[in-house]
Amino acid sequence: MLAVGLLIPILIGINAHRTTERMVSQNRLLIHTHLVLQKTQQIQAHLTNLDNDLRGYLLSQNNPFFKADYDRNVGQMAGYLKNITALTIDNPAQQQRLRTISQLFEQKLAHGNILFTKRSPQEGLARLDSVRTFMGFSDQLFHQLKTIEAVENELLTVRATASEQSATYATRSSIAGAVAALAIILWAIFRLLKTLNNATRLNRQLAQNEQQLKRFLEAVPVSIVVVNKDGKLYYANQAAASMFEAITKFDTYADILNQITIYQFPNGNPYPTEKRPAFRAMKGETSQVDDIEIRIGDKAIQVLSSSSPVYDAEGMLQYVVSSSIDISDRVQSQLRLHEAKELAEQAARIKENFLANMSHEIRTPLNAIIGFSNLLEVTPLNEEQAEFVKLVQTAGKNLLTIVNDILDISKIEAGMIQMESIPFSIRSLVASLQTMLQPTAADKNLKLFFDVDPTLPPLVLGDPTRLTQILLNLLSNAIKFTKEGSITAQITRQEETEQSVRVQFKVTDTGIGIEADALPHIFERFRQASNFTTRYYGGTGLGLNIVKSLTQIQGGWITVTSKPGKGSEFTLEIPYQIAPESVRKSIDPDLTKTNAVKKSLTILAVEDNLMNQKLVLQVIKRLGYKAELAENGQQALDMLQKGSFDLILMDIQMPVMDGYQTTRHIRTTLQSNIPIIAMTAHALASEREQCLQAGMNDFLPKPFQMEDLQRMIQHYGFPNGEKAPMVETSHPVQAIDSASFSVEPLLNSVGNDTELAMELLEIYLDKTPDEIKQLQQALSDGDVKAIGRTLHTQKAPGMMMGLKEATELNLQIEALVKADKDITAVEPLLKQYITVVESGLPAIHNALQNGTNQG
Repeated sequence: MLAVGLLIPILIGINAHRTTERMVSQNRLLIHTHLVLQKTQQIQAHLTNLDNDLRGYLLSQNNPFFKADYDRNVGQMAGYLKNITALTIDNPAQQQRLRTISQLFEQKLAHGNILFTKRSPQEGLARLDSVRTFMGFSDQLFHQLKTIEAVENELLTVRATASEQSATYATRSSIAGAVAALAIILWAIFRLLKTLNNATRLNRQLAQNEQQLKRFLEAVPVSIVVVNKDGKLYYANQAAASMFEAITKFDTYADILNQITIYQFPNGNPYPTEKRPAFRAMKGETSQVDDIEIRIGDKAIQVLSSSSPVYDAEGMLQYVVSSSIDISDRVQSQLRLHEAKELAEQAARIKENFLANMSHEIRTPLNAIIGFSNLLEVTPLNEEQAEFVKLVQTAGKNLLTIVNDILDISKIEAGMIQMESIPFSIRSLVASLQTMLQPTAADKNLKLFFDVDPTLPPLVLGDPTRLTQILLNLLSNAIKFTKEGSITAQITRQEETEQSVRVQFKVTDTGIGIEADALPHIFERFRQASNFTTRYYGGTGLGLNIVKSLTQIQGGWITVTSKPGKGSEFTLEIPYQIAPESVRKSIDPDLTKTNAVKKSLTILAVEDNLMNQKLVLQVIKRLGYKAELAENGQQALDMLQKGSFDLILMDIQMPVMDGYQTTRHIRTTLQSNIPIIAMTAHALASEREQCLQAGMNDFLPKPFQMEDLQRMIQHYGFPNGEKAPMVETSHPVQAIDSASFSVEPLLNSVGNDTELAMELLEIYLDKTPDEIKQLQQALSDGDVKAIGRTLHTQKAPGMMMGLKEATELNLQIEALVKADKDITAVEPLLKQYITVVESGLPAIHNALQNGTNQG
């Protein structure tokens, strides 16, 4: 309203100014018109005087007085014509008339000069007659002047009317402006009075709100303290008085700090002044900390303290508001939660160690069971004995599956399952599964069908091992729970883009089915369809949980539908990236093709044991690759700095520098990403995880099979999708057995190469007596660590020799060494171990002689 009140006088002034200018302009035009009319009338009067002066001059017989008066009128008339011409310069019509008048005036003057120059008295009347012509010009001039006068009179009337209208508008606008200004003034007075009333009411309400706010602050169970910019205590609520004990008696914030001490929690050091929230707020910084401990007398409390600066309208600091919340109970709860978390983590570690130890303890006798049953199977057996051996082998394999499932669950819980992304063919993978499972299905007279979508991409990027594990589990379950009928595996393409595809896998059987109430829980751990299922078919109930976990880790899902007595249908989908064209071109679409192109690889074998050295070098050579040997980790590092290798086979326990130290040095110091495959006699999952944590890429247990090494090289040595050459055995399998050992594990390790097997037997016979002497000397010296090192060296060769009893004793002694047992605990087993090994040496020697003679 103030702006409107100021605007209206300004508008009135502007309007008055414009009205005045318009009136002045119109009055100027009126004066101009009057001047034109005046000059016109003056010209008419002088024109009449001219005529009279000429007639008087002629009638008076040339009286010079008339002539002089004539000349004076001519000059004035000419001046008037110039004036009127200047006044009508903006009127073309009037200018044309004035030009006509000027021409007539010149003609009239010319004729008048002729009359003045004729002086003959005899012609007096005749000369008067000639005045008529002179007067005729006057008539024409009068006519033109009257026309000009008439036009100007009309213009005068118009301009006079406009002037009157402007005057009327000025009067009315002045009155309207005055009325508006008066109204604004009255409105302003009214608003001022109303504002004053509102201000009074607001002040009363503000005072009431301030009192109410204080009551609210008093009711808040949080300590609130306000100090001004000078540190003077401005306000403290009841909670602050309770927390800080009579805080209102203090005058300044410094007085409060003198009565209490502030420490850092939990270390108990004095809290630095510059880090305290109130001090930082004085510097203009809002802060909050939760590590303050306040000690008042013998009471110590932990508080969450925060402080904020408060500024005035000009941005100057006026107050600091601090709040403190007693969080002693919360801190104690957090401490208890932390302790509980540590206990839970400790329990998880105990569980993990238990699973690892359990798997070790189970695997040790389990390997012996499977190994001896394999040996027993090739001996002369009657029909009943052969059946018993088959049952033992089946039970051993089932138990091994259970152990593997438990270890998989442990790794899934620990988040240590890492999915690969390598190119593979789903069709080829399914064909391999069909070949693997067809005999099992045929044994139960079941039909096994595989329906693979022909539009599937030839190669996808993913983890073929985990997909095989998923499908193998589902198909094995289908075969196990189906007595008659068929099992169908259907693989179809669901959604496909240029870069990805979702593949659906559906496994359908005609088996016993699953009850409706068990379906929601079928993927839970240790849950099976019924107690009858567990008793009759066996199993732990872990397989489907692993399947679901592996599917979800890969971004997929799995569902099941089933009807009791009619069968079940498991459906899962997994997304895969489609292998790029460059990868597809570099890989033979038929992954089972044996004539793949070789790639020249150079492999560094890091191994300290002579027998293992011989084995690994010969196996690599037979696979068609180049190999170089390093006897310890330091030598391997030196060779890596001098030469280039495509793959490293790394033993774990070596002198000078072990496999873990060497791998870490390669990854950190040498900054090399060369694939490293661990070789160790340990088969524990914990050992594998330790190898991966050290920076190794994979894990190959000793004694390894040639096919296992070939798969490793194929995976890590051919990143572009090329395949390792297929191994062809150069020698037939030699059945060289004795009662003390079996040569079959050794032949399997060397790909049935009898010559290499005989060479390794010779090395074993040459090295073992010296190693036995070392064990006897270490036993005499009581050096348990030396015993452990020698036994570790003999573990893999003993496994290759098929010395099952010696291997079991080796593992038992090694466990005692790791448990830091003394020599008294190790001695009985070690003596037994030496006896078993020594008793087997003659048999190995005989087998070597027999093998040589046969060769």
